[in-house]
Amino acid sequence: MTTEKAPSPDAKAAGETLFRFYIVLKIAKIHEPNNIIFQEQLHRFLASLDVFFRAQGRIDLQIRRNAIFINRTRVKFSYADYHINQTIQAELGRRGIGTLTLLRGIDKEETVRMIVLFGGLDPSADDPFDDLQVRLQAQEFSHVRIERAEAADPDTERNRQSARMYFLGISHLKAVGQTGGAGVSNFHLTKRWMQSIFNHIADDESFLYGLTNIKNYDEYTLNHSVNVCILSVALGRRLGLTHGELMELGLSAFLHDLGKVEIPDRILNKPGALNAEERTIMDRHARFGAERILQIQGLRGQSGRSVTVAFEHHFNADLARANPQRKKRHLNLYSRIVKITDFFDAVTTPRVYRRRAFTREEALNMMNHRAGTEFDPIILKAFITMIGAFPVGSLAILDTGEIGIVVESNPLIALSTRPRIKLITDRNGEKRDGDGVDLTDVNPVTCRFKRTIIHTLDPEKYGIRIADYFLSQAI
Repeated sequence: MTTEKAPSPDAKAAGETLFRFYIVLKIAKIHEPNNIIFQEQLHRFLASLDVFFRAQGRIDLQIRRNAIFINRTRVKFSYADYHINQTIQAELGRRGIGTLTLLRGIDKEETVRMIVLFGGLDPSADDPFDDLQVRLQAQEFSHVRIERAEAADPDTERNRQSARMYFLGISHLKAVGQTGGAGVSNFHLTKRWMQSIFNHIADDESFLYGLTNIKNYDEYTLNHSVNVCILSVALGRRLGLTHGELMELGLSAFLHDLGKVEIPDRILNKPGALNAEERTIMDRHARFGAERILQIQGLRGQSGRSVTVAFEHHFNADLARANPQRKKRHLNLYSRIVKITDFFDAVTTPRVYRRRAFTREEALNMMNHRAGTEFDPIILKAFITMIGAFPVGSLAILDTGEIGIVVESNPLIALSTRPRIKLITDRNGEKRDGDGVDLTDVNPVTCRFKRTIIHTLDPEKYGIRIADYFLSQAI
């Protein structure tokens, strides 16, 4: 009688195991091992391990450059579960672990001892990895193995910091909205975050543009506001604003939609067109935002421009939507900048009431046709130049038949159609984790460009989540 071999676990099983590991590590920081909640989650973690033990006899959780692998299966992450990846990376990384191996035969008692040991280590030791290795041997762990991590990649670490900064902004803005501003006394956090935006844009502008491809429906207003802040600061920098002005612009963009917390979800997320009453309520969000900004503790003396931008960011450049009784003839500069970045991010984001989001190229073309009326033509021109002929995050098909994602625009206007591309399929359409290629590369024999973009594609039609690519570079 032959015994059938268990099928090899798939990517879903790998993701489940990593999630269960994340849960027990979190709960161990709160509850003792004999707690019923800990015991329940421990049971689920062991069950997920058993899937691998039955099929392969072991499980190797490996941190390799910017990804997590379980038994050579890469665990994919999206915006929703990015924090899980970050926690696992942090827990293993600060102990110098590159690979954690669990062997078949590990029982409940040894698993608990391992988790408790991880939680009790001192990461400030001269060599946390050696410290852990000594303890594993001294306490006779027979089914747990560790290998030292490779040296950190400077680019990956920089991208990781950028991604952390991005999600910190979402969390902080959520706190501001929930308290109505009145309970936020430590406004220094906002100013430090704004300084981080400036620093990361200066270090790697293209990667920050890539992160603005993150579009989360459940946290749309928060996500959108962070994107608008990044794009506004980058645009202001192109326009020659001083450091102080950029901080002020960034803050104004960050808070520009704060008034939407006053709008009921039934209106914000209504699938169809708004009726007259609902439209009136929606239009009030600009005034609500201005009022909320005035309530933020620590912002007094710095709120003038932010209040103005919150109130004006939907006015057209020619003031066609402004109140006819207003005597003001020109919009504030910051309002004109945020008007552009707000519109661009909004129309490139899928919404329940819109059948599909515009691609970035489509959005720029539409905006260009409205220059001089809805948008300030000079600022819009600077924005289009900044974003590039093929914006970062665009999906492009090349004359070689390959498909790639634009990861860096070419700063030279004469070569704006030749950005840097990350190849994701070969010429036969087979998926690949390809190299980054520079479209300015020339074939030395023919003296012609090796690759040229034919046209761009809509990622939604091909089931490609552009944001996930940029997140994968930061984990």
